[in-house]
Amino acid sequence: MKKFRNLERYRVGGTDSNMNLAVQLPRTPSGRTYRYSPNANAHPRHFLIGDVVEGYEVKQEARARMKLEPRSNQTVCPYSGVVASDDEFTHPEDRQTGIDTVRHAAEEDMRALVDDMFKDLGRKFSSSKSISFKPGPKRSAKPKPHFVRSDLLRELVCDHCGRDYGVFAIALFCPDCGAPNVRLHFQRERTLVGAQVDLAEAQGEGLEELAYRLLGNAHEDVLTAFEATLKTVYLHGMRNAPAKPPRNDFQNIEKAKKRFAELGIDPFQHLTSGELTKLELNIQKRHVIGHNLGVIDPKFADHAQEAKVGETVHLVASDIREFATLCQNVVDDLDAWLVGATSPTVGQELPPLLVASPAHTNSSNEPLSLENLDVRLSGLARQVALWFAKKSTNGSHQNTTAEGDEIVAAFPDAAERSIEKAVAELEEEGFVTTSGGIGRRIPFIFATTDLFATFDPVALGTDPYADAGELIARILATVEGGEESIDPAKLHEGLGWELRRFNPALAIVIAHVDSRRVSDEYGGEYVARYFFLLPEDEIALERLAERLKGRSQ
Repeated sequence: MKKFRNLERYRVGGTDSNMNLAVQLPRTPSGRTYRYSPNANAHPRHFLIGDVVEGYEVKQEARARMKLEPRSNQTVCPYSGVVASDDEFTHPEDRQTGIDTVRHAAEEDMRALVDDMFKDLGRKFSSSKSISFKPGPKRSAKPKPHFVRSDLLRELVCDHCGRDYGVFAIALFCPDCGAPNVRLHFQRERTLVGAQVDLAEAQGEGLEELAYRLLGNAHEDVLTAFEATLKTVYLHGMRNAPAKPPRNDFQNIEKAKKRFAELGIDPFQHLTSGELTKLELNIQKRHVIGHNLGVIDPKFADHAQEAKVGETVHLVASDIREFATLCQNVVDDLDAWLVGATSPTVGQELPPLLVASPAHTNSSNEPLSLENLDVRLSGLARQVALWFAKKSTNGSHQNTTAEGDEIVAAFPDAAERSIEKAVAELEEEGFVTTSGGIGRRIPFIFATTDLFATFDPVALGTDPYADAGELIARILATVEGGEESIDPAKLHEGLGWELRRFNPALAIVIAHVDSRRVSDEYGGEYVARYFFLLPEDEIALERLAERLKGRSQ
């Protein structure tokens, strides 16, 4: 048996006494990893990076606009363009994830070594008449550290290299190849506005007011995205020079021109005088809609000759689409200025694969299934784990067991050797523990907390980690109320859950409480008879609850 079985899972080199370890970064539901810009001035710094669209071909004309060769070991900050090694973009939360994961593995290895040591003592003393030795019940392993990762609102796929990523704010550059993506960002906003306009046009008779409001929101969204894009590019250009705050300067064409003159450019230069007039009229129209409930005031009437004071400003779907197109033309010029070359994708509509996330990653809206669980298990091992989770009647890892013959009978079409290997996989990944026997190829198996935590979302449609978050809130409230001892029966009664759902969540919670303050229940209804908390336990539970924020059923 390996001395450090759990740590060996993360070993990538070194020796037994000086291991080199690597921990895989946790992923969001759509398969992205957290990234964090090393540039402290690149607000908001946080972004996500995913996979590359399968089969995406990088064209030569696109390479001319890239800072990096795609798929290198460097990353580009999408907000500032700063280039650094991939390691420098590791998110602080993920650094802590790695530390916690390795600590958990080391603690489990130490626990196993101590258990083996006392097991050997038991054998030595078993034949002695003067000394008796009886080990206590074996405490179940702690569940692996669990970290919630969620996707961001603005999802993009670089139209130069095919990299999927997500950002909080406007992305100037692709984090993989460094090509300017500001026009792509605005084009995505334009696509969404187009969908709003389509929705407004689909409203039937009697819903004219609703249709008008939908058009008004779409119109306002165009200017909001346009203003934010102009401001972002301007501030990037002025990053090394003092500049007074732009305020609302980019809601006015003349003021915007003066601002960009500081950078030696005119992003409106390719618009005709008629197009400039239309752009200015739409900017003024947005002010009337947003600040005057759509009622025409004297200022707007001066810009639009047909407009009459006191009437409601006219909104037509085609005008909103034209407004968005004019704004896109200006943004395209700014995108070209960022790198000194026009994008080869100008004038092209976004292909479907660039509007959504790559097809080979798991969408956050995709129902969870046995196949898309993020676990390193074969198909048969997944099926055995799911069967074992469903077999449990009370959700207690202490009381959920199965014999080898029982497993074989449950999978009559699988070879015994394949089942034996599947069980070994589950033990290797910490989903079961085993007890062998003479002449027994498939061992007796015992469930672990991780089995229910991982497979219950598929087996029962419940999430033990989300439940643990709710349970922690009730436990901490109980402690705040002055109760020292926590009674699981009272907690269970207050929640009204089935016992099968309650126990896995409780097991996750008590694994974060010092074992000296937990009365284990072997063979009883709950995984613990009672437990109480000291301040350090409360802190551990508060931090667990913080990590679980955003987890929902």
